[in-house]
Amino acid sequence: MNTAIKKTGLPALTANLLEKGGYLADNLFADLWKQVGMKTLLNKSGFRKRSKTPISDLVYILTLWVWLKKDSIAMFAQESLKHFTHAEKDALYSTLNREDLNWRQLNLKVAIKAVQQMPPCTTAKVFVLDDSIKIRHGKKMPGGSSHFDHTLGRSVMGQQVLNLGLSCEHGTCSIG
Repeated sequence: MNTAIKKTGLPALTANLLEKGGYLADNLFADLWKQVGMKTLLNKSGFRKRSKTPISDLVYILTLWVWLKKDSIAMFAQESLKHFTHAEKDALYSTLNREDLNWRQLNLKVAIKAVQQMPPCTTAKVFVLDDSIKIRHGKKMPGGSSHFDHTLGRSVMGQQVLNLGLSCEHGTCSIG
């Protein structure tokens, strides 16, 4: 019988922060959410409420889901959703599928805010381009096509994502 306990696969930065002790992930995340002023950025990006749950709550939960790297919204909903909101997982899925939400504009506004918060760089700032392939499966997956993945050495179905980042000695910030 295998009695080893499997640890959840949290991102390294998150796991290191939580191992120090005295921190609760949801409180840290909520403080950061307020410090950045995400409700204002959501309003400026044109995010509006369509269901009984405020859009800022739904985006907060979706962002927390991505940050905790849960495999699916359904798994996250079973384990954690009830601790943050009364919304059901269907509200999260419908928020992701809304075509009127400009996620790229929100990403850009958050990136600009993050770059403004960084201390001045004494060394050179550089732009970093990341060309990644996100493997996706499913009948109703929009924008999926066949791509040759050089890391796997074979063609896969998915989406090719181009990401721009700004890097200096204080860290890297994804811009778009």
